[in-house]
Amino acid sequence: MNRRIDIGIDGGGTGCRVALSVDGGPVHETTGGPANIVTDPAGAEAAIRLALGEALAARGLDLTDLQDARICAGLAGGRLPGAADRFATRLPYLAYVVDDSITALVGALGGRDGSLVSLGTGSFFIAKQDGVIRHHGGWGFILGDEGGAAWAGRMALSLALRVSDGRMPDDPVAHALMNACMPHPVLWAQTAKPGDFADLMRILGAYPESPIAQQVQGAVLQVLVAGLNDLGHRPGQALVVTGGLGERIAPQLPADLARDLCPPLGRALDGALQLARGLP
Repeated sequence: MNRRIDIGIDGGGTGCRVALSVDGGPVHETTGGPANIVTDPAGAEAAIRLALGEALAARGLDLTDLQDARICAGLAGGRLPGAADRFATRLPYLAYVVDDSITALVGALGGRDGSLVSLGTGSFFIAKQDGVIRHHGGWGFILGDEGGAAWAGRMALSLALRVSDGRMPDDPVAHALMNACMPHPVLWAQTAKPGDFADLMRILGAYPESPIAQQVQGAVLQVLVAGLNDLGHRPGQALVVTGGLGERIAPQLPADLARDLCPPLGRALDGALQLARGLP
């Protein structure tokens, strides 16, 4: 019996998600473990296999039915040269593998022209204009992710050390950060992960009027505006800002950009499924 199976996959460092629809019917979703195809391709393969198997089983299907499927996978790390193609050889039925920022853009804008900025633990900037996609950032905590919460948390901790050295006025955020990173921030940072730095932003949220909080917030806003300028964002086009930090900073955008703000139409998983449905 001929049938149409559409599958969207969203995979990142915190987990993967699978959305499956048969003949345009209801969408069934499953979740799985981390799926960064650069930092841990074997783990990503295992997580996707498991989540995909669960989604198929829920519809009375199995891996042999994938010959009837159109699958799009948006996976973290897919933007690096050759990464998507290499991973596709692990799971040959993944005929269309892209970076997860692409599926996030499609999910957020539904195919319209516009810009998407994600300021979560990390960051990326992506826009579609006249069928052309431009992508900036997303290069990770060590070399990039400007404006993301990990980047901002590291900046805040650096400023706290300046207060400790007497180079800046006393600040309640500095004391709170120093206490959170015992026995000393330098020692704490040796083993801290990006998520640990991002968690420090909760402390700044408790002291929004402190000089450090204001300086960090201003720096994130500056990165956001500069990133949109680098993308060539056009006034009047849709602008979606996502991520925990992005949603906090977006209301402070200048009026000309604030007018373009709109809520996302969907998630990266929705974008992956939409792209799968567009495959012949």
